[in-house]
Amino acid sequence: MRAERLGAQALTIMLLQFMAFKRLDSWKNRAFAVFLMALWLMPATRPVFASNDEPAEYNRRATATAQILAGITPNPADPALKGLVESEAFKEHQQWMTTSWNQVRNRIQTMDAWRTHEIKIPGAQKKNLLYPFSGPDLLNAYVFFPDHARYVFFSLERPGTLPDLESVTPAQFSKLLQDVRSAFHDIFERNYFITSYMTKQLTTPWIRGTVPVMATMLALMNRRIIRIEPLDLFPDLTHAYELPDAKRPPVLMRAVRIDFASATNGAGIQQLYYVSLDAADKALEFYPDFLSWVSQYKPATVLIKSASYLLHDHQFSKTRTMLLDAADVLVQDDTGIPFLFIIQNPLHVKLYGLYHRPILPMMYGYQKDLEAAFNSRQEQNSLPFPFGYHWRGQQSGLIVAHR
Repeated sequence: MRAERLGAQALTIMLLQFMAFKRLDSWKNRAFAVFLMALWLMPATRPVFASNDEPAEYNRRATATAQILAGITPNPADPALKGLVESEAFKEHQQWMTTSWNQVRNRIQTMDAWRTHEIKIPGAQKKNLLYPFSGPDLLNAYVFFPDHARYVFFSLERPGTLPDLESVTPAQFSKLLQDVRSAFHDIFERNYFITSYMTKQLTTPWIRGTVPVMATMLALMNRRIIRIEPLDLFPDLTHAYELPDAKRPPVLMRAVRIDFASATNGAGIQQLYYVSLDAADKALEFYPDFLSWVSQYKPATVLIKSASYLLHDHQFSKTRTMLLDAADVLVQDDTGIPFLFIIQNPLHVKLYGLYHRPILPMMYGYQKDLEAAFNSRQEQNSLPFPFGYHWRGQQSGLIVAHR
């Protein structure tokens, strides 16, 4: 970072002056000089609490970047980003994000109260969550399951990286913030992302992939980023597919791990694994061990929402089978695993809200048996928040199944 490099140069001059004055003719003076230099060059981090109550370091720059994208003034301040925070573009963005987030917060509080009463998961702090076809929807995953130790997402969208705010011009920064607002419009209003829109929203010059969106969600939920680390789950395959004459998969796998922690409650470090790939049976032939990699985290909680009824298609039978085998708790709307497969497994099912036939482009996902199950319930359990494509006016439906 430019400010840090200048600071290091200033410290070096001070140390040279110190050495000339003291001549470092004693081991104490030499040790003190080395200590000062090491102290200055330490990574720009701040402590959070790990699960054993020992302090763990969080990445100050990544956290500050996420906070700025979320319309939050970083605390502690990052001197290198001070000009951006003081700009009119940021003030406009901050007002939009604050107003929108306050509205979303009401929905989150409703979801949290409902979850506390309706979904009780023993030992949640040691559990894993699997979220197929997730896109960057960390918001719903974390509101529903805030205590899980690990979140495993997989989806088509690339992970990408956080933008380098220190390198942007004022005009570029203004456009970047506009891109953030565009990316968050649907999740704020509808509580889901629209896949066809994400193709554009997550491939702008400044918002590239799911990482910027997920990091912003962490900032909105007052989480600190400890590290963002690209992963290569199958390096031999990666190398093979990079060869000039290689037969490549339709989507080359890219993965990232984000470690994060609460800024306030010392609840411990949590992990998010995000994997970009095509999970259709034919595409998985290029990554034959991927489903086994996911299965290592079972028994798991499984969340599926707004998934375009992909698991109704025989082309996704392997992924569907893996999820059914892995799940000891399943929370989904009607776009997830077909009801026929759920009731064939030893799962206790409870239905909430209403069943509506799929929206017009997806009528192939209509389930007569699920509609009958909703209509024949003796107990009409309401769903007081939007979840899925029927998001207006408490018209959503939800399936909760426990093994």
